[in-house]
This record gives sequence, structure tokens and C-alpha cells, in this order.
Amino acid sequence: MRTEKVIVTGATGFIGSHLVRRLVKEGFIVHILCRHSSNFWRIEELLPQITRHIASLEEAERLREIMTNVQPDYIFHLASSTVVAGSSGADAELIKTNLLGTVNLIKASQTIEYRGLVTTGDSFEYTTSHLPLSEADPCYPNTLHGITQLAATLYAQAMATKDSSPITTLRLFSTYGANDNPRRLIPKVISSALVNAPLSLSRPEIARDWIYIDDLVELYLEAAFRAKELAGGVFNAGTGKQTNLGEVVNTILALTASSSETNWGVFSAPAHDVYPWVANTSKTFEHFTWRPRRYFEEGIRAMITGMSGLVGI
Repeated sequence: MRTEKVIVTGATGFIGSHLVRRLVKEGFIVHILCRHSSNFWRIEELLPQITRHIASLEEAERLREIMTNVQPDYIFHLASSTVVAGSSGADAELIKTNLLGTVNLIKASQTIEYRGLVTTGDSFEYTTSHLPLSEADPCYPNTLHGITQLAATLYAQAMATKDSSPITTLRLFSTYGANDNPRRLIPKVISSALVNAPLSLSRPEIARDWIYIDDLVELYLEAAFRAKELAGGVFNAGTGKQTNLGEVVNTILALTASSSETNWGVFSAPAHDVYPWVANTSKTFEHFTWRPRRYFEEGIRAMITGMSGLVGI
């Protein structure tokens, strides 16, 4: 049984819930920060094994109080304003959650001695490019979501350098897996395919770098354990492989043996989707022993198996 304590923000979200599940399984003493309005459906059965702290990332004093009382060894910061189906929160929400929330959490952590803090960035911090995106590339995001995420990443980097704090950042690409938001592409296509419902889609050539949730959780753990030596580092969390939406849909239809009709061009795609969003993983592979292990088709098959039970197939 481990004695290390961890604090997780964003624990009720898609990625955070998988991380919490893994931490509980590994025997960590898990604390989570959550709001009064948090929905615990993803981690309902884990609640007896974790400690909840009701707090907003806006509440700087409350965060300092929690950090002082818990004295965590590791901190995982996954809370952010989410983007679903191309839509993000209001401007004030993006600034408050993505940037100020990160600032407040890092400041609160300065009151304790911890071994690792992992913050969560986003591939939309980058400038659009037809080439795989590298951490060395200039970042000129053209959305407020990307701007606030980049500002949070730069702040975390600066604090790691200034105070020699063990803070590192993972810049996430397209994560998929069980219990994702049902409005996102992959769970939406799977749920329709399982009942042979027609699919309304945008453009088949839109390309993404899809990373399976279990692989991503492994990267979070290594980033935390090695945060001291990687302090101030920003690392792409992707596979380095490109899969377009046509391939995604065809894979799902084949694995479900679905007769769903595919209707492309029903929805317009954002201007940035003329570019592939694919990670250059050279830096990550150089500094981590971690490698993505789950092939795309294997991950999709696991999702289909889980969702088939939900629709009684």
C-alpha cells in the first residue's frame, strides 16, 4: 500500500476520471478538488476511496488551505474549460478556468513541498501547420481557448524556472476512450453505428493524432514521478501518427458491422481543420521511457465493447 498523497483537479472529467481510477488502483491516497456542481457519474463507485474537497480554482485562499492540510506528494492539474464539437466556453470562463485557475493552483502549491506537479496544455496552443507540431515551433494560437492554454503553459514554465519547482506540462492531442463526452466524434459515431443510425459528418480528410486514454494516463504518471528532472518542460502527448475522420468512421463501421449511412458535408468544419493536428513526438520520446502502446483500431475495439453493453447489443 502506497503512502503517497495526490491531488487531482478536473477529476470528474473524461481524462481526470481515468487518472483517478488508475491512482486508486495503484494504492495512492487520492484527494480531488471539485465544485458544488460537479457530476460524479464517471467515478461514482470510487467515491468511498477518495477524499473530496469542494473548491473553485478562483478561491486562492481555499486552495492554499487545502494544500497545507493535505500536503500532497503529487499534483495533477487537469481542470480546464472543455471544447466539444468545436464549441468552447464563454470568454470569461476560458480566462478564469484555463489561465487564472492554473495561476492560483501553482501559487497555492508554493506553500508546500511536493515532488511533482503536472499541468495540462492543449495542441491548439500551436500555430496551424501542415507539418507535425513540435514544442520548438512558434505558438500563435488563433482562438481564446488556445491563447489561455498557452498563457497557462508559459506561466507554469516560468514558475518552474524561477523557483526550481518540479512542474512539467503535457500538451494534449486528441484523446479517446471509454466515458468520453457522448457529443464527441468517436463516441457519437460508435453509438450511431451500433444501432445502424445514419451519420451526419463534416469532411473525411480532417486529420487528428488520436491517443488512447490508458496510454495518456501512463504518460501523466511518468511525468509526475520525473517532474524534478523535467522541470519547466513542455511535452507533446500524442502518438505522432495521423488518422483522418474518414479512416475513423470506416474503422468503426467495419468493427461494428454497421449498415449506417454516412453523410459527409452536412456540417461545416472550422478553418483550422484544413491543417492536420499531429504531434511531433521526438522530444517526448527522447525524455520519457513512455511510448503509446495501444493501436488505434485496438482502442476503438475496446470502446465498442464497452458501449455495446450500454445499448444492449
